[in-house]
Amino acid sequence: MASTTITAGELDDALHQVLDDGIIEDSRKKKNWPEPVWYQVVARGGDGALQGGVAAKFQFDITFLDTIWVDERFRGKGIGRRLMEGFETRGRELGAKIAWLDTMSWQARPFYEKLGYRVFAELPYLAGARAQYFLRKDL
Repeated sequence: MASTTITAGELDDALHQVLDDGIIEDSRKKKNWPEPVWYQVVARGGDGALQGGVAAKFQFDITFLDTIWVDERFRGKGIGRRLMEGFETRGRELGAKIAWLDTMSWQARPFYEKLGYRVFAELPYLAGARAQYFLRKDL
């Protein structure tokens, strides 16, 4: 039997893609794993300038909020709420029954809770000084 060497180092993007492709292919063979559908929801001003946006993924009957960002100049004006509504609406159109996301303790948990999201898991770190929260909402 040939010897195996285990090494650790900086992440190589090409290798990362090989690993992702391998696990996805394996999952598809075993469980008929569907391709994810990535989508975006974007807010632009009258001049066409980007004010904020969402990048999200739909798979199975779940939509996942990967990224949401609102330009600091436009925060507090309802754009984030409207982006979230667009995220949920597009998710429903694709067949989602559940929306989920994660946020850090220093980010926007109260914002998401005001929109009806509920924490289903918490991952503390830095000896409990901070936490990552996982939230979901039935659509």
